[in-house]
Amino acid sequence: MKKQVLTFAVLGSMALTGLAKAENFLIWVDDAKKVYDSKGALFVSGDSDKKFKAGHIPGSAHAFAHDLHYLADIRKCDGLPMCPDRAAKFIGSLGIDNNTKVIAYDDGRGPNASGVWFYLKLYGVKDVKMLDGGFVTWKHKGYPVETGEGKKPAAKTFKVNVQKDMIATKEEVLKAVEDIKKNGKKSKYFILDARRFAEYTGKTLLEALEAPGKHEKVKRGGHIPGAVFFEWKKVAGNPKGKPGKHLFKPVKKLKKVFFKKLKKKGFDPKTDTLITYCHVGLGRGSFIYAAAKLAGVPKAKVYVGSWDEWGNDPNLPVEK
Repeated sequence: MKKQVLTFAVLGSMALTGLAKAENFLIWVDDAKKVYDSKGALFVSGDSDKKFKAGHIPGSAHAFAHDLHYLADIRKCDGLPMCPDRAAKFIGSLGIDNNTKVIAYDDGRGPNASGVWFYLKLYGVKDVKMLDGGFVTWKHKGYPVETGEGKKPAAKTFKVNVQKDMIATKEEVLKAVEDIKKNGKKSKYFILDARRFAEYTGKTLLEALEAPGKHEKVKRGGHIPGAVFFEWKKVAGNPKGKPGKHLFKPVKKLKKVFFKKLKKKGFDPKTDTLITYCHVGLGRGSFIYAAAKLAGVPKAKVYVGSWDEWGNDPNLPVEK
């Protein structure tokens, strides 16, 4: 296993270095343990309350990725998962200021870690990474674990600096839909639906937060017209959350997915804008966005409103 991990790290580093605009935001658990020992970063769990209480890295903050999306705020604040003032207060409550280094993690599957990573990066946290291997590998190696609520980090003051180029608004997605309808494979937009097939076809309807503490089931099923079904597992290295495995497939395979396989479907990774979405954006949608960035796709965005916003707007077109 050690040899395999080292090989992946070296190849990944080499591949990322050679790609324009590619990002390297993964940190393997052994390296993260050194950071933990030196108190060099704040760890943030993106998993559910139940999973967090069952076990987490001591001293972690907790922010369930699925609940970082408020539909009312998305509608009010130009597609952002939370309005800036609310986000600033929430991020500060986690113990994060503008100089805090952060390592986001989940159970090892990846989507919830990517949701926290994307959310914090969107609002201007400068140094945020994802724990490669996840909590399942951390625990498997015998590294420190605590259960229950744990002691929350002391609150800090955080000033928001929104990175708007990371997200697509409802209006931009609608523009993309119209462009795809008109130009087909020659469109400068490409939309990926990261959900399960039952959601894509409209057979399954999920809930999300309309506002803090207020869950609401989406009113319509289906998918955004022209969106390609692309479940998040296609780029995942550990969809079942087993110890010792990486969050994403190796960079070489990710490049093959985005630069060859999707190109056959009409995506030009050098010029087209890739838009990913799921039910709330911060999870499966952000996971594919992260994979695209690892592969070196320059123009990628997450539609944070995702199906929660689109499916609840009767004025928007739907396919099943």
